[in-house]
Amino acid sequence: MVDQLAPEDIEVEEVGLSAEDLRPGTRLGRYELLLPIAKGGMARVWAARQHGQRGFSKTVAIKTILPHLAEEAEFEKMFLDEARIAAMVHHPNVCEIYELGEEGKVLYLAMEWINGESLVHILRSSGKMAPMEPRLAARIVADACAGLHAAHNLTDDFGKPFGVVHRDVSPHNILVSADGNVKVADFGVAKALGQMHSATMAGQVKGKISYMSPEQIAGAPADRRIDIFAMGVVLYEATTGQRPFKGEGDPQVMHAIISGQFTPPTRVLRGYPPELEAIVLRAMAQDPAQRFPTAERLRMALEEYLARSGPIITQSNVGAFVHQCVGNVLDRRRDRIRAAANAPNPEDISNTGNHNAPPTAGTPSRPVVSGVHQAAHGQTPSHPMQQLMPSDATGPSIVAAMARQGPPPAPSVGKYAVAALVGVVVAVLLGVGAIFMLRARATESAETPKSTASVPIGSAAPSHATASTPVASAPTASTPTAATTSPSVELRGLPADAVIRVDDQPLSPGVRQITRPPKGKVAEVKITAAGFAPETLKLDESTPSSVEVALTLATTTTTNTITTAAPTSPATAPQSTRKPALPANPY
Repeated sequence: MVDQLAPEDIEVEEVGLSAEDLRPGTRLGRYELLLPIAKGGMARVWAARQHGQRGFSKTVAIKTILPHLAEEAEFEKMFLDEARIAAMVHHPNVCEIYELGEEGKVLYLAMEWINGESLVHILRSSGKMAPMEPRLAARIVADACAGLHAAHNLTDDFGKPFGVVHRDVSPHNILVSADGNVKVADFGVAKALGQMHSATMAGQVKGKISYMSPEQIAGAPADRRIDIFAMGVVLYEATTGQRPFKGEGDPQVMHAIISGQFTPPTRVLRGYPPELEAIVLRAMAQDPAQRFPTAERLRMALEEYLARSGPIITQSNVGAFVHQCVGNVLDRRRDRIRAAANAPNPEDISNTGNHNAPPTAGTPSRPVVSGVHQAAHGQTPSHPMQQLMPSDATGPSIVAAMARQGPPPAPSVGKYAVAALVGVVVAVLLGVGAIFMLRARATESAETPKSTASVPIGSAAPSHATASTPVASAPTASTPTAATTSPSVELRGLPADAVIRVDDQPLSPGVRQITRPPKGKVAEVKITAAGFAPETLKLDESTPSSVEVALTLATTTTTNTITTAAPTSPATAPQSTRKPALPANPY
């Protein structure tokens, strides 16, 4: 007879979170995945939000192993090596690693978020590989060399060098931010002394073939100079728009690299700087002894070239170039990340409620039971609201608590009625007061005597104008002007036989109303009358609604004026509208 076990004695194997379960909204420790943004041969990179105490949050990048490689021990060891090596490198030109975490069966790296793009995407922003301006490319590669040199010189606590070699330097792993900062990333295949995973087996090649050095392809012992070779290939590609080693397949490319068959940059592009070509050719030398011995020496050679070849290239110049190439891509990504961060978590709405659901601000994280989990275990939610509201796994649900409490009490109708009546009375009193104020202002305006101020017609005053000629200054905050909301302008004081043409279109005889031009437009009004000199007026959206025109007799040469109904303060003196010249640049 088989003994029956008590429920607490039954062991249930827990199935943890796996790489296949990752999706926007999934929680990995204190990080919430928002959006997948990149995918490589070994891992995927997510934009994520880090949750902290008291509502603190920041955007980070989360790197996870691809699902089909998550069970491979070798890739897991490489992932751990990247975390161990890159986390020890602290340099402005190296992508910062915050921490290595594990959630269920998922290993992840929390990294610095870089609002930018990889160099390869910048070079291909137009749809095909295009060369950069040589000095800009030299600036980017020089900054990348600074970060690479910091990794090469990494030591332990006792000063012993780790002997780090990146082994995968390429435009894919050089990130350029929107503000022009350059970062070296992806130490996934880096090699260091005391590394956790085994040495590369004979014939096994890691990295991208087009950027490998001859000794790396041949399987010979490699040092930091293979990264110098790869950086030379990156500089060649960035400045010429094409890769130096070509072939129909990997074997042909490998043969070209080992034999050193490539076209010098000056033969690819006319006008290529010879000084820069000398740097490229030395970095790509077949013999490692002929290359720059360190990334710092390569950086210094590029800095000297930049200093001699023209104006200084700054980080802001690089940032402007990034915006020009991929600014729209960065804007769309920012909007998608913002939308994902503000969107309700699907796991919360459907009450999936596993340990990955983000906790509500101010509420401690606790296990919850979801409708999906209940269905997976053959259970049916007892109430439809359980699909929208989380419940405690051990205690009574929120829905049950609501059922016990009953419906909320109905609001008191009397309070709302009194408030509505008071609001109506206040609105009536305000309306009556406004009417009396408008009438008083209209009466005061009608009793105010109108004074006229002459304004020269035309774009410039005549040369014979004197100080006695009345000129109205520009309206100020204390000088009332005629209303400009009227759709037309009335011309007053014209003879009965005056002919008016607006933009060379004659008006009907006797018509004195001119339609006001739209904002930003100017209408030209020509007036002719027997015995008077022809006049021209300029009307725009700021012209007063009523303009009195004083025509000049045909035998006189006085200044043509228009009069407005706006009173001019006696204290306002004639002023020139010409702006003072800017002072000379002291720099």
